Amino acid sequence: MKVRVVAGAVVVDIGALVRADVPGLCARVDEMLARVPGARLVCDVGADCRADLALVDALARLRLLARRRDRAYQIRDAPPALTDLLGLVGLRGAVPVTGPPGLPGPLNRAPAASDRALRLQAVREPEEGEQVLGVEERVEADDPTL
Repeated sequence: MKVRVVAGAVVVDIGALVRADVPGLCARVDEMLARVPGARLVCDVGADCRADLALVDALARLRLLARRRDRAYQIRDAPPALTDLLGLVGLRGAVPVTGPPGLPGPLNRAPAASDRALRLQAVREPEEGEQVLGVEERVEADDPTL
């Protein structure tokens, strides 16, 4: 992982990353942002990076770091698997991602109609002997008692 300054931006080249590397990386980036006032933070993921939770942790922490220092933040050259993983953990809207050079525009899109249709909803069946909610029993005056 390299942290360098390029044209007024602090660029982090993220390669193979394990969870233990994340605090040190964040400390180096914070130090570099303190030295370069007004610089935006660009995380260059690249195709050789493995999309896993250690990478998501690093990107989310770097996003918070940029926000605390009031800096612009961008993830560049992210593989589609990373965007999918960010969506799975609920960070798709919070972490701006642009795709590989061949793909146009940002990958952070609003969920399509097909995505909304696939959302799961929790459905609960009543247990044995439990009254079903939403069903009311009425007693008619002319019903015989049992």
